[in-house]
Amino acid sequence: MGEKDLVQKLLEDCPDVFADIYNVLLFQGKQIIREDDLSNTENESQYKADTGRIHEERRDLLKLWSNGKHKALLGIENQIAKDYSMPLRVISYDGNFYRSQILTSWKGKQCPVITLVLYFGEERWRKPKALTEVLPEITKLQGVDYKIHVFEISWLTDEQIQMFQSDFRIIAEFFAAQRKGEPYRGTTRKIKHVDEMLKFMAVFTEDHRFLEVKLDDKDREEANMCAILDQIENKGIEKGIKTGKNHGIQSVSKLIGILIQQGKTGELEMLKDQNYCEELLNKYHLL
Repeated sequence: MGEKDLVQKLLEDCPDVFADIYNVLLFQGKQIIREDDLSNTENESQYKADTGRIHEERRDLLKLWSNGKHKALLGIENQIAKDYSMPLRVISYDGNFYRSQILTSWKGKQCPVITLVLYFGEERWRKPKALTEVLPEITKLQGVDYKIHVFEISWLTDEQIQMFQSDFRIIAEFFAAQRKGEPYRGTTRKIKHVDEMLKFMAVFTEDHRFLEVKLDDKDREEANMCAILDQIENKGIEKGIKTGKNHGIQSVSKLIGILIQQGKTGELEMLKDQNYCEELLNKYHLL
């Protein structure tokens, strides 16, 4: 399992984030799914292959939603790359969990299985979102279609992004900026799941300075992406100054060695003059 897949799941598995994703993407911002109504459940299903061996199929995320008499198994599948066979995969996931409900203690308490596919690529999906798009001959045989929910996170509208109430809004803003080729400048919106967010940003920006961010308890309570990016930028500046100083010291040391070798020890005292020192460093190509 790749790093990107892992950090996506860490954040999305938080009940408030999970509920927010469903409410915005499936219910257009209506607060249908409450985080208190979600509980963890097994995200593995078992099936018997033709060989007679039992196999397990693991989903990215799966939670049980319970509200009075209403229940549903809600799943999320993350995609970095486009997948032509995604409808077949989702049918397989959903079908195996329907089968599990028949074969296990779910008997008499069966509920719907819903799956959202979150696609994080920069290019448009442009791959099948229904079974008939993979197997068009089904319609000729009076077969039943099976449509899937695919949401292109990088292509969400500003209106959709503003609907998010959880930390996922930051994720959506980040991918939208990345897709547009714009620098991500952060937001002053408070981050609830700080550790999960820092891990996510470290992996997707390939900048592990996010993992070096130091926050005390007070800073953690007020943490926002603007403050975090400022701290990272300051670290970069400090590192650059330190590197520059080290490079300067090494260059002057080499210059002193050259002057001694050439018998120009009388010029060593003149190196205290910064302009003269820089002139010699340029002369000997040490800058």
